[in-house]
Parts: sequence; structure tokens; C-alpha cells
Amino acid sequence: MKRDSFPSPVSEVLKRVFSKFGVDKKIEETKVLRLWPEVVGKQINKHTHPFSIRGGNLFVRVDNSGWLVQLSYLKNKIISEFNKRQGQKLVKDIYFRLGEIKKNKKEEGKIVLKEKKLKLEKSELDRIKEDLRGVKDKAFHQVLRRILIKDKNLKKRR
Repeated sequence: MKRDSFPSPVSEVLKRVFSKFGVDKKIEETKVLRLWPEVVGKQINKHTHPFSIRGGNLFVRVDNSGWLVQLSYLKNKIISEFNKRQGQKLVKDIYFRLGEIKKNKKEEGKIVLKEKKLKLEKSELDRIKEDLRGVKDKAFHQVLRRILIKDKNLKKRR
């Protein structure tokens, strides 16, 4: 890899590192979990919870057998919608499992960062925000933000 004389932006360096170690693929897969409520709609989302994705196989918990049967008929449609939205074949199959669904109304369909657990000052959070300004991908931005916050907290504890 040719090195230029100027420092590379952090976002570019991290993209190369993540790509090399396969983290970028996992980030793309986790977008599927976040997109679930948007793809399936409110009614189905009330009765389901996607809890894992591995190797293109999405695992979804369903609260009753009636919904499980209905979703098995809709499986191919859901898979094609995910892959269309992502622009690549990330979801190969969906496995539905019966289980209890616990959803908080505020968190339903969203990834919520728990700011109250942070022990950083506003200036430190502002600095992290400024450092990540160039990262356009929302999921990638959130992952990097959490990493930088955890790193900062670990350094403070030492």
C-alpha cells in the first residue's frame, strides 16, 4: 500500500482496517437487525424480535405460533426486501423461533445509546462528535462513537 505524505482521515483508516479483518461485513449484517421494524412494518414488529444474524442467516424470535406460520409464508418476500434495501445479498435465510418478546415502547425499532452511563464531559463528547463528522454511514458512525467513548472512559479509569 502506497503511503502519501498527508495523514489519512480516521474514517478512511478504520474502513481499511475493518475491511481487512471482516468487521465491515458484520457491520452490514447488523444493519439488518436495525432495519427489521422498517422492513416488516409495525404490526409484524410487535410480535417479533430479530436477535442474531450469522453468515447471512437471520434469527427472529416470534411471540406465538400463529405469527410464526404467517411469517414462514412471508419469509421470501422479507428476504428480498432486505437484500433490495441493502443493495447486496446479506440475508440468505430467516429462521423463526418461538419465544417471549419484551419491547420498550421508546426503544421499539431504534438503537438507543445509553448516554446516562457515560462518564465523559460535554467537551469530550463534542470532541468525539467533531472527530466523526466525516463518517457518513449512520451504523458505522454509531459503532465508532461507542468505541471512542469506551476508549476514553478506559483511559480515564487508568
